[in-house]
Amino acid sequence: MTKSDFKVARTCPTKLYYRKRQYPSLNDDDSYLQLLADGGYMVETMAKLLFAEGRPLRYREDPLVGFKETNEALATGDCTLFEATVLHQSLLARIDILHREGARLKLIEVKSSSIDSGRDGPTPFRTGKGRISSEWRPYLEDVTFQTVVTGRAFPRLEVIPFLCVIDKAKSATANVTFDKFRLQHPNGSRVVVEYLGNVQKLREEHVLAMVDISEEVKQLRDEVERAVDKFALTLQSDPIRRVAPEIGKKCKECEYRLPGGTTPKNGFRECWGALAESDPHVLDIYRVDLVGGKNHDAIAKMAAKGRTGLADIPRQLLVGAVAARQRLQLKYTATGKEYVDAALQGLFSKHPYPLHFIDFEGSRLAIPYYEGMRPYEQASFQWSCHTIHGPGEKVEHSEWLNTDVAFPNFDFARTLRNQIGNSGTVYIWSTYELVILREIREQMKKYGNEEHDLAEWIDSIAARKNPRVVDLCEIVRDHYFHPAMKGSLSIKYVLPAVWEADATLRSDPLFKEYVMYDGQGNLLNPYATLPPLPIGDQEEVVKGGTGAMRVYQEMMFGQARQNIVVRENYRKLLLQYCKLDTAAMVAIWMHCRNASKKR
Repeated sequence: MTKSDFKVARTCPTKLYYRKRQYPSLNDDDSYLQLLADGGYMVETMAKLLFAEGRPLRYREDPLVGFKETNEALATGDCTLFEATVLHQSLLARIDILHREGARLKLIEVKSSSIDSGRDGPTPFRTGKGRISSEWRPYLEDVTFQTVVTGRAFPRLEVIPFLCVIDKAKSATANVTFDKFRLQHPNGSRVVVEYLGNVQKLREEHVLAMVDISEEVKQLRDEVERAVDKFALTLQSDPIRRVAPEIGKKCKECEYRLPGGTTPKNGFRECWGALAESDPHVLDIYRVDLVGGKNHDAIAKMAAKGRTGLADIPRQLLVGAVAARQRLQLKYTATGKEYVDAALQGLFSKHPYPLHFIDFEGSRLAIPYYEGMRPYEQASFQWSCHTIHGPGEKVEHSEWLNTDVAFPNFDFARTLRNQIGNSGTVYIWSTYELVILREIREQMKKYGNEEHDLAEWIDSIAARKNPRVVDLCEIVRDHYFHPAMKGSLSIKYVLPAVWEADATLRSDPLFKEYVMYDGQGNLLNPYATLPPLPIGDQEEVVKGGTGAMRVYQEMMFGQARQNIVVRENYRKLLLQYCKLDTAAMVAIWMHCRNASKKR
């Protein structure tokens, strides 16, 4: 059992069986997890470069061979090993950095997660009351697992655990920026990271914090050891044993809950059995975590009674601020019809023209794009805006995308101000855009930008409860529902719902490029119509925010950045995706407004 196995089992013991039996998982093709992993590899490379004497050990598929090499290296005396393999009976740990000093072993786990040493104090992994933070507990248990295995494998050596993380109190120098790390993804091999900067300078200017977590590990050790031995025991039988599932509301987010029913190995269906067949399913309810109250698993109790259909939810369990939305979903899912509040017409009439529908793309990375930035500081590289100047007027589209190797945020704000100005209504989808504008305002102070007009404009547009800024997602939440949305308010669910429901949208010249059908004559989701473009010997398309971040990075800092054709295709991919996000907002606004007139 590896530490990854242990981490999965701690979220749900039944998942350990599915993981070891290689069941398909939603994580297999999760682009966001891959983006995080790439950042983790870069941070790990930075950490290892701090140890000039460090010796990388070869990754061995056979853990016995790997453990033999680790033993031989440690037997030579003081040393620093990268990717050491430690084995004890059926437990396996591969350790990022293992540093021997006499009879002591410093076990260093590198994470791309962050602390702020200027704010968090000497115990960043604990709450103000001294308890271990729930946010950090999984990471600390990870290191505790490694400490347990290493302590058992080397009982004569004292193991001292450390967590090496990003420190957001530090700023990146020219030797600690994203462009100094080159990633390669060899087919069938581990990710390779090449550092291109000045190693000596990096050792002086890195953005890492090395924290001794001996006390936290000591506190967790007994609990973790019991769990380790319990989980390991399920893997010692032949075939391995599946822990009986405890099904409930947590299963909504299970990575083994695959769409459709054609996959031979479907962990969710094996856990739920016939109860998985309900369609729509109880787990599709909006904010399932609040059904029956925050600390009550009503879904588990329903499943115990064999009731897992959406319509089976007792209405008395719908409580609190989300109850109205949940009741709306139950009622109109049962009828198969959409709900459009007649009040929408009056609501929209209060929003003065011009109407601006805006969407931003940005990135927060452990290793910043630009010198002077702090880790996980926002870089805003793109916006899209659809504007309607007056009733019945043509919809205009404008956009901006940074293509200069320079900090983009102030140009981002300037160009946006030039587009949406000081009058009319600004539609957003959730509060992301306001958060970004407020952060840019803080960056103006930090970097000494003295454009007073720009600062005043941001202060005005991003002010709390500014009536000019309207959250279209909130309007949909309170006044619209379509069964195809299920329990989601993501624009990726709302757009396909209104697109299918409203033929007038599909006949509007504004949306003609998105009207397409599959081979069976089924109308395609507009996001499925975005055309892929050639990138090298493959074709790529951007359909989400994570894809936009990755493509921007490749365009600006990747190995193909000198290739004019590839850069242009990357640029087109970004523009067509962001344009659709704001076109989607216009389509939703049009449908809700027009449908409410018919009520």
